[in-house]
Amino acid sequence: MTYQEGLKQIDQASQKIVEANQLTMEAVNHAFLFTWQWWIALAMIIIPWVIWFVFRDRKSSARIFAAGLLLMVLSEVLDIVGVGLGKWAYPVKVIPIATVSFSFRLSMLPVFAMLLMQIKPKLNPFIKAIIFGVFGAYIGLPLLGVIDLYKKIDWSLHYSFILLTIMYLLSHWFSRRKSFHAIE
Repeated sequence: MTYQEGLKQIDQASQKIVEANQLTMEAVNHAFLFTWQWWIALAMIIIPWVIWFVFRDRKSSARIFAAGLLLMVLSEVLDIVGVGLGKWAYPVKVIPIATVSFSFRLSMLPVFAMLLMQIKPKLNPFIKAIIFGVFGAYIGLPLLGVIDLYKKIDWSLHYSFILLTIMYLLSHWFSRRKSFHAIE
């Protein structure tokens, strides 16, 4: 394949992405919008952040929030890869874009991790990481599957457990860095 043929193929792929987004918008607007699943997905975006705002440790909330942002970025990148490779999908969406699903990875996961980081801060982070991985992979994802917010296609929940555990450990490590001193 030549360079120009590659550019043409990318243009075709981009057009298919636009078509997929149009199909998704149509499905959300005509089939999912304002269903009970849609409302649950919306609540899953808003309620965790309200809980975080109320229960956060105000003395270290910026540090823990930065760790939560790291978890969101990691989760977003891995999710884009997984959805793009057809390993899983998010059928019902709050925002009608084919690859976007904010409910779990940009709200539930980071807030749960941030709350774990501030509760019993001296507890072994490996124990917390395992709790995070178990709840996310073996409880959260199957529950989301039952209500059509997540569809496992060619994926094992064991992989999700491993990834979630590692992501928690990285976020925890990041939250404990000494480089969070004031800028002079």
